[in-house]
Amino acid sequence: MIKGYVSLCVGILSWFFISGCNSDTAAEVNQEGQNAQVSEAVVIAKSDVAKAIEQALENSDFRLLHSKGRRIVVPGLETHELSLLKLQCGLKPMQNSGDVLKSDEQRQQQKQQYFFAQQYNQAIYEKCLENLTQAG
Repeated sequence: MIKGYVSLCVGILSWFFISGCNSDTAAEVNQEGQNAQVSEAVVIAKSDVAKAIEQALENSDFRLLHSKGRRIVVPGLETHELSLLKLQCGLKPMQNSGDVLKSDEQRQQQKQQYFFAQQYNQAIYEKCLENLTQAG
């Protein structure tokens, strides 16, 4: 997942360098519109993440979100041992998070889900560890 993200970033940067200083007003307006949509999605996602974290804490549910598919990924905690995360906090699958994507819309939805799960998991993991320390 991270390698794909890095490849995407490198591709985008390469495109910018190849494009040079060609200034097309329509392209600039389109880019500004896309940036505004991304910013709006991030703000909405942060609000949703805060609500989800609050609800999980109310229910003492410290399970971490993971992707479904051939390889399980716990967004935001990829460097941690999967079996340890499962033992410490538990795991729950993200809805509609398979590894087969058929459209650009599905790719965008998956990026949004990943961002949501990354923020959620990092916050819940801290609370999970605090809970383990208090219980022990």
